[in-house]
Amino acid sequence: MWYKIKPLDTLFFRDGRPFTMGSENWAKPIFPPYPSTLYGIVRSWLIFEKGNFEDFKKGNLKDIVGTPNEKNEKLIIKGPFIANDYLLYLSVPKDLLESKKDKNLKLISLKQKPKIFISDYNLEELLLNDTQDELEESKGYFTIYDLKDYLQNENKILTSIKINELLESEFKIGIKRDKTKFTSEEGYLYKIPMIRLKENVSLTFNIEGINEIPEKGFLPVGGEGKPVIIEKIENNLLEDLQNINFEFKNKIFKIYLATPSIFENGWYPRWINKENFEGTYNNVKLKLIACSIGKYENIGGWDIHSKKPKPMYRAVPAGSVYYFKILDDTKPEKIKELFHFKNISINPEEGFGLSFVGEVKI
Repeated sequence: MWYKIKPLDTLFFRDGRPFTMGSENWAKPIFPPYPSTLYGIVRSWLIFEKGNFEDFKKGNLKDIVGTPNEKNEKLIIKGPFIANDYLLYLSVPKDLLESKKDKNLKLISLKQKPKIFISDYNLEELLLNDTQDELEESKGYFTIYDLKDYLQNENKILTSIKINELLESEFKIGIKRDKTKFTSEEGYLYKIPMIRLKENVSLTFNIEGINEIPEKGFLPVGGEGKPVIIEKIENNLLEDLQNINFEFKNKIFKIYLATPSIFENGWYPRWINKENFEGTYNNVKLKLIACSIGKYENIGGWDIHSKKPKPMYRAVPAGSVYYFKILDDTKPEKIKELFHFKNISINPEEGFGLSFVGEVKI
């Protein structure tokens, strides 16, 4: 089931870095928020739609949202996505670079690594710009229709849009006050960048695993506790992407991450052997042969029940791409079943590591 979050005011979500009054005066915003933040929003919404916080602490809502110490692993989130009306926008894949000349996105090529290659990069293939164009990493987003063309390896011109085309930034300046003297305290001035979504722009997500979810709700979210409306969407917003069929020439395919992913081995999953980068995933033998990933993101949070910080993780950012070779007779249909529109990460129920499978140009 698809839902959207429409704010009635500005929003504020920040990264996992500490922000303590008196030590820092600037909080870095992020948008869209991390999947764990969305998961917390959904759980809070369902708690107060189905009961209250006391019911949650007593375990009366275990079959819906779990308990304070244990999540209901049947409740699975996929997202969040930025949507303009019902058109989804996703991070540009990191093997698509932006031309400095015409701003079009160019797919970099998969090449055999030279025998003489001095680097700590241990994979057997490289992703290289083999054109004369000057290319740079794109920080933008593109639509699900662009993503479909990309995953099917269609030779079409692709472009990105910047985040400021979907939202505006507003700055809130504040200072700590002495509650006894009603005066400001020196050294406690801070500035927070707030986010205001443009008209018809919202956050969307998919909920799986539980039934009898309300069709509409209202609650405060984000660092400022601003009100939002949560509302059910009747359409399947990713139907076109989910119905793609693949061939995988030379048994090579790619995995694109639509949301950040947390892996036990840092930048790659634990089922991959670090010596030869081969591994078995659900009885399918694969080899990681190349990747294009971004700088890690610090993802943490605050445990409301325990009143302490959650563990801090380093996550592979959204848009990262992994190239695999199939080492057995597994068919493309099986690869699609395992990886397409699936969360492949630790804490998958929270929405981390949402992956899509794509063809590779050989």
